[in-house]
Amino acid sequence: MNLLAALPNLSTVPSVLAWKPFLQPAPGAQHWWWLLIIPMALGVSLAYKAIRVEDMRQLPREALRMAAQIVFGMVGLAVGLYVLVILILPYLPVE
Repeated sequence: MNLLAALPNLSTVPSVLAWKPFLQPAPGAQHWWWLLIIPMALGVSLAYKAIRVEDMRQLPREALRMAAQIVFGMVGLAVGLYVLVILILPYLPVE
């Protein structure tokens, strides 16, 4: 069996190898960047709750709860700003 035939899409390998993380966006992540809120919320909530909980057995439940609050808060803000900018502001009078 040919090893190169078994590997999917080798055209992205050079772009990944030449990627400079803090200077360029991640290759192929343009359409899925908004999903990065989930690991960001988990990381922030784990770091915060690791200091705040009294019993470490409560840490996973409390961190997941806080991560869900962060994600739903960000989604709520996005919906609110969409309604304001796209649906309300165009109908305000212009002087």
